[in-house]
Amino acid sequence: MPLKAYFFILFMGLSLLSVAQPRHIRLVDALTAENFAKHFNTDTVQLSQINISKTPAGVFVAYRKADTLNFKHEFYKSFGAEDYIRVGLAFYARKGNDYRLSFRNDNAFFCASCNNMSHYDVNASNDTVRISISWGPNAHGQSESYHFVYRPVPKRWQLAQINRSGSSDIGESRKEYRTYTKNTKVYLDDYYAEGLPYDSTVISNQAISLTYQPGNYAALLRSFKEIPKNSLFLLPKVFNASTAKYFMEAGLDENQPDNTNPIHGKNVLSANEIGYFLEQTNQLDAAQVFLDKVIERFPEREVAYLNRGDVFFKKGQSSYKKAEKDYRTYVELMNKRGLQAKIPQRIMTFLNTQ
Repeated sequence: MPLKAYFFILFMGLSLLSVAQPRHIRLVDALTAENFAKHFNTDTVQLSQINISKTPAGVFVAYRKADTLNFKHEFYKSFGAEDYIRVGLAFYARKGNDYRLSFRNDNAFFCASCNNMSHYDVNASNDTVRISISWGPNAHGQSESYHFVYRPVPKRWQLAQINRSGSSDIGESRKEYRTYTKNTKVYLDDYYAEGLPYDSTVISNQAISLTYQPGNYAALLRSFKEIPKNSLFLLPKVFNASTAKYFMEAGLDENQPDNTNPIHGKNVLSANEIGYFLEQTNQLDAAQVFLDKVIERFPEREVAYLNRGDVFFKKGQSSYKKAEKDYRTYVELMNKRGLQAKIPQRIMTFLNTQ
């Protein structure tokens, strides 16, 4: 075949793929993925999931698109076919029973097999759309979510937030959270999912990241202290009570049951300081996770009662009884050691009012 003829055929094939999605759908039946797929699916594009949008009215469609040939071809029954399937996103604006294509983005997700993409999802709530992608080896998976907010002017969804988390092949966990201003020129209809997190031209206005090895208490404490003070208010975005429990449980040896107390003589000091750090930054539930385990393992450690009492005190009046109990235990242990002079006056003032 002459080279010009080959490129002509290739161009025509790509052109046909580019208009594969129907531009207009009239849906008389109920809006379900099955009913929408009857009108949406073609030889080259197949609906994966839909999600209804209220602002503006319409429906998001996640779809699989053949990069070459079409889904009826024998090639797409082969093992390697996933390498040639894009996963994209389209939005159809609704007016009555009519749905008209507003945009399509073939790069809104990864290709079906790129980076071992194992899950993808689109979720619309009010004026915000969240794109979720899970990828990487099963043992060290990564998760990313991109939040786009609808702007009436210029009638596009604009990037507002990115969340990323995952683990490395050496067992380190990393979490990252970023927010973006209205000046950010990244939009849902044309962004590139695989490259967005690494695009140095997209600058966040607020960011926090945290890397830690589950079970390494001293290293976690150092990571906390390295966070800039003006970013500490974002800490719950990367570390919370659930993260704290995971940190402890994942740090246990494989032959230890999950309910084993991970605190021992070598890590108790760091564990207590982590609890104190979290309490000072008002991450109260996460702080309590550490302090509960410290007290359970070392019931004579008076400073842990002081720290946990402060957690309960900050939680408010409904937790004052728990705070009182911990403070009284703290005072009792301090008196027992002859350290009553070091008891903060605020503790005695609080106890005298209970």
